[in-house]
Amino acid sequence: MRVQHHRAGYTLVEVLIAIAILVLLSINIAMLLRAGRAAAVTGTLNARMSNELNQTVDRISLALMGADAAALDGPQLKPLSSEYVRFQACLGVEASGVIHGPLEEIQWHPTSGDSGRILWRENPSSEEERRVVWSTAVPSSYMHEIPGNGLDDNGNAIDDEAGLAFTMDGPRVDIHVTIERLGHDGRPLPMQRTQHVFCRN
Repeated sequence: MRVQHHRAGYTLVEVLIAIAILVLLSINIAMLLRAGRAAAVTGTLNARMSNELNQTVDRISLALMGADAAALDGPQLKPLSSEYVRFQACLGVEASGVIHGPLEEIQWHPTSGDSGRILWRENPSSEEERRVVWSTAVPSSYMHEIPGNGLDDNGNAIDDEAGLAFTMDGPRVDIHVTIERLGHDGRPLPMQRTQHVFCRN
């Protein structure tokens, strides 16, 4: 009488192959999850930076739109630039002349390391001084600019401009702002915007 033997279980080679496949699948899933989290973090950071940058540039633009061009101090002709602007708003005209508001100043102010903030001040250096911080993530140098070499490294016709820079082109004031924060990988993530503003005559 012949006894038929049936194979039971798996061989060692089959078990090892199954384990290797599971490990590879687990690694791929982990990499996909990590990439998804990194993309989500970067997207959130980009949105926050974009909002901060646009809000800051819009505030500076609105302030300068009402400024009397004749009372403007700070912006320089290209290729030079300045990290500040001082101005007085034009409130109206009377027989005695133009009526000005209080002196205002917008400037880059260093905080720590290579970073700084954009500070708006009214009646600067006086007992009536008021101040508001408009941005806290402004580097000392404009995006893609190498400080101190006297060259136009980023090709915008300005030499060694700062993270906040003001230039003049006839009656027009150009506002250049860079903000920079660290990305999820610890590397700096810069973002920049330039806005053209015409002050009041």
